[in-house]
Amino acid sequence: MFLLTVVAGVSPVKLLKLLRRKAALTQSSDKQRILSLFLCMLSCFSGGVFLATCFLHLFPELYEHARYMESTYDFHWDYPMAELLSCAGFFLLFFLEELVLALVPSLGHGHSHAHHNQTMITISPADEESSCSTALAEPERCETNCERVKENPPIFMKRRPHAHSHGIRSITFVLAISFHSIVEGIAIGVQNDSAKVWAIFISLMVHKLIVAFSVGLQLARTHAHALGWVVLSILLFAMMTPIGGLLGAFVHTAQLDALLRDWLILVMQGVAVGTFLYVTFFEVLIHERDNEHPNLFKVLLMFIGFALIGLLRWVAEGHSHQIDDNGHSHTAHTSSSHSHHNHYKHKYTDLISSDTHV
Repeated sequence: MFLLTVVAGVSPVKLLKLLRRKAALTQSSDKQRILSLFLCMLSCFSGGVFLATCFLHLFPELYEHARYMESTYDFHWDYPMAELLSCAGFFLLFFLEELVLALVPSLGHGHSHAHHNQTMITISPADEESSCSTALAEPERCETNCERVKENPPIFMKRRPHAHSHGIRSITFVLAISFHSIVEGIAIGVQNDSAKVWAIFISLMVHKLIVAFSVGLQLARTHAHALGWVVLSILLFAMMTPIGGLLGAFVHTAQLDALLRDWLILVMQGVAVGTFLYVTFFEVLIHERDNEHPNLFKVLLMFIGFALIGLLRWVAEGHSHQIDDNGHSHTAHTSSSHSHHNHYKHKYTDLISSDTHV
């Protein structure tokens, strides 16, 4: 799993380097448009993957874990706690990004003029084609609409994208997806039945490869000049599921404070959901919506990415129910934990039940 995830995550880095090289060499506007369209397709597909991961994987797990804590610890929340934590995660990332943008100029980086001043750029006809090549050569700027640039127009820019802004956003995003991968690994580590282990492993493997490709694509586009950091992030992301499996196995031999652990999991899940929401809409979709390519085509690519993750989720749920119906004994579980015994509901109840058996 580790090696396949690394290959899937690093492959967009190589792909974008190749496209960058071709874009820098080509002088044909048609070829540049094709390369730009290809990048837009990949980005919209990854946006659909992130959207499905958020609403079909992360949020259901957050909601079920909140319900589990309510029933297990006799909590009575007359408030949409899962939704609140998701929005808190969203605003947390938004606040951190704006805080960095506000503090970095005062730390001596000399970028304060980029935030409040307006800059007028005049593009001559001779520079128009070279500007297209530059935008394509740096995929993080592929949202720039070169086709609509006229002769000598003044372009007013209120605020430039800041490298530190992308850094905070990307670090939080990697932490969120890594936490989700750890939880997925725990789902494997706490299992005792080999058939269920293989069913969960196969579904997680396919899902993780698709997500790894999408994560690698977005990181490579955002950090085109720091590819070493991108590769390091992919390596850390690939390690998280095996680490989660080891943590799940460790639970069987260690006493942990169940209430504290569940609260930490609940809060981190909320931050993860909010992070995915922010990255999906502010990092991916908002940039692709404004370029020259047909919006209906972008929606189709997003839907394909969303549907692929949704199909994998449906197949995984079907395998989980089929295994449960084949006569596995659940006498060691209480009726409460049995009601949560499927692919995403049992991740945390099995952790609690394994503690009670120690």
